[in-house]
Amino acid sequence: MSAKAEGTEELRKRIEELEKEIEELQARWPAHSVKPAMLMQLEELEAELERLRKELKEKEGM
Repeated sequence: MSAKAEGTEELRKRIEELEKEIEELQARWPAHSVKPAMLMQLEELEAELERLRKELKEKEGM
């Protein structure tokens, strides 16, 4: 497997992990009064997910 293929595969795995983490966090989301720590965690996960998706798109476009 080439280094490029390994890199994109690692990105895909991490993206999948982040999607699961976000899903699990949202499953624990209270109906009212979301704690700031939970909101910050969600924002961090979503930001990393967006960054990795862009990186994957760039690598696949090469």
